[in-house]
Amino acid sequence: MRSLFSAEMLKLMRQPGILFWGFLSVPLAALVVKLVIAGFVYLRLGRQSGHIDLFLSAAKSLGVSGNSLGHLLFALGVATVFFLEYRYATWRLLVPRFARVHLFAAKLLVCLVWLALALLIAAIGDMVLNLLFAILQGQAVDLSVFSLSSLVVAFGIAFLELGVLCALVALLVVAFRSMIGAVIAAFMLAIGSTVLQLYLGTDADRLPLPSYAAQWLRDWLLAGGTPAAALFGFVVLVGWFAILTGLGLALFSRQQLATE
Repeated sequence: MRSLFSAEMLKLMRQPGILFWGFLSVPLAALVVKLVIAGFVYLRLGRQSGHIDLFLSAAKSLGVSGNSLGHLLFALGVATVFFLEYRYATWRLLVPRFARVHLFAAKLLVCLVWLALALLIAAIGDMVLNLLFAILQGQAVDLSVFSLSSLVVAFGIAFLELGVLCALVALLVVAFRSMIGAVIAAFMLAIGSTVLQLYLGTDADRLPLPSYAAQWLRDWLLAGGTPAAALFGFVVLVGWFAILTGLGLALFSRQQLATE
């Protein structure tokens, strides 16, 4: 399993374009937007009084995991990892030598590692920018244990939400042997969830969709949401991840790959 993971990591790192656009572009773009907005406010209003809670601000920045455009780019990265063997017909070289569960798990684990790294970049970058502007403006910096725990929980919520996206894209690539189809379907699910909220309002909150479940958890953590809704959201996200991963592995285990 370790050799498979290392091989998958090496293959991805040899595709810098996919690595950047599929995993790193979203947090970097979020940091650029924050830098532009904060710089504009500083230039227009000058020095600001008050204090900055670095950990709490970083926790809020992890809401980027629910961005629809971010889902499109993340789905592109995940789909590329799973589609690579179909594209170059190299499954026939791997299937006889390794268990299929290990092949599937190695690709899934590589995607999850890079998604976690993307979230770390978003959080650490947000803290660095806030610290720089705090120094420029002479503001106090808060580093409380409570805010740190909120950051850790927010990271877990964002990672679980992206884990569901990863499992969904993996399932679609395996099912249809198509990278574009998987990316478009994942993007349409994200857009569809937003449209449903616009048309159904609060009634849409009853639907057990991953984006709603992640938002219930974020509301509980950062906006005073109810613990019951947060618990239900956690169960929904874990359920989606387990079911999608199980379906993807089951389908992959039964595919005809000896000639691909």
